[in-house]
Amino acid sequence: MGATPFDDQGRLDEDALRAHVQWLSSEGISVLPASASSGEGPLLSDEEVFRVWEIVVEEAAGRFPVVVANREFPTAAENIRFAREAESRGLDGIQLYPPTLGHVIAPTTDVLEAFYEDVLPHVRLPVLVSSNQATGFEVPLAVHERLLARHEHIFAFYKNHSDLMNCASAYARMAPRTTVLTGFVRLPMAFLLGATGELDHVQNLMPRTARALHDALHTGDLARASTAYARIVEAQAATTRFGQEEGLNRMPVYKGVLRALGRPGTWATRAPYRPLSDEQQSRLAAVVDRLGLAELEGLA
Repeated sequence: MGATPFDDQGRLDEDALRAHVQWLSSEGISVLPASASSGEGPLLSDEEVFRVWEIVVEEAAGRFPVVVANREFPTAAENIRFAREAESRGLDGIQLYPPTLGHVIAPTTDVLEAFYEDVLPHVRLPVLVSSNQATGFEVPLAVHERLLARHEHIFAFYKNHSDLMNCASAYARMAPRTTVLTGFVRLPMAFLLGATGELDHVQNLMPRTARALHDALHTGDLARASTAYARIVEAQAATTRFGQEEGLNRMPVYKGVLRALGRPGTWATRAPYRPLSDEQQSRLAAVVDRLGLAELEGLA
């Protein structure tokens, strides 16, 4: 889930976005642009979202598939509209979230079933179906299993939940039927249950190490996988702790890390995110140095 760079005036920084996509691609990482989380999708206008898509497609140049995320729209019409926009811009697939109804309202199973059946027949692109507890509710696994049986263009399933056994059950049941994606924290466990890849945000900071973890698992090199996993966990723990201590969200911290690594662009935040002060940036740079991220990612 690629990050979206802005300049110091809060505008989309197209040059920095191209450089970021090129960097991730050179390390074997594909990019899901303008996601609702690390892509800051909710802060972008439609026109900005579409421009981000176009830039990533141009930079991908056939080297990796570009799958886009919608904005967790509650209506079928808006999801279909975004899918048509993606089709017209040469995207390779679309991620479909369940309908988020706002203010802790969880859709019933009947509402979920009707939503998917209203949307999926009208989407011509391959579909990645997501169930993420971060939306505030969980889509029952049985719903996804029925969708797979009815819609051949569903090509993958993503699952995130704080309960590891909840995730494990889903991975074990879905992996024989479709591609299963997870986050890096659960990847070793999920891989043993049939998952084949990640849909995550840590790759924005550690693409080489993230790719090393993925490749080591697929080749059975457990020692290399263990080393890569430990490095990612250490970096995530350190940056998460920094954000908690400073009262900062993930994206300002991530952008501060990218600045500390000397990546092209100013990596400014967009309101309502609060930017790092000079003092905070200095302290975060010290964390990046202590972790050895520049050396680890081949940037030193």
